[in-house]
Amino acid sequence: MEILNRENAFHALKEMLWLSLTAVATFLVLYPITQKIDYTYYVSNAIFIFVALTYFRWSITLSSLPFFKPKWTRFLIFAINTSLFFFLMAQEQRFVMYIDNFYTEDFGFPRVFMFDDVKQNLYRYLYTEIILFGTASLVMITAFNMRLLISWWQFYKYRASSLLED
Repeated sequence: MEILNRENAFHALKEMLWLSLTAVATFLVLYPITQKIDYTYYVSNAIFIFVALTYFRWSITLSSLPFFKPKWTRFLIFAINTSLFFFLMAQEQRFVMYIDNFYTEDFGFPRVFMFDDVKQNLYRYLYTEIILFGTASLVMITAFNMRLLISWWQFYKYRASSLLED
């Protein structure tokens, strides 16, 4: 029993470490934006980055994550991902619309006086970051849901074959 507790603590610690590294990466990606403007969409943009990085890792290591072993957890994550996909897609479309307007106050009030070249660089960075991580988050949600479906299919295929052998 103590081995299970120690193993669960190890997995929880490892997951907390990965989530901390993802949070630091999110902060570092958003720092150039927050340095120039008081960014009002920090949370929405952070969700793009966080989901893209975390779901990439989860898609690769799904079988080794003990908190995804229960069926109800996988189903709950699958159901939440469906809604999250449409929410993030709407957010990305809204951000791209704001970038097309080229109006800084759509994203937040400037912290520094910005000439046109600084503003263009900011918008180029914003566009690249939003398209990269927004699209990556949508792709990773889809990939993770597909990974969940494949794992269910493999489990029930194995279960059906073992029942036929008996």
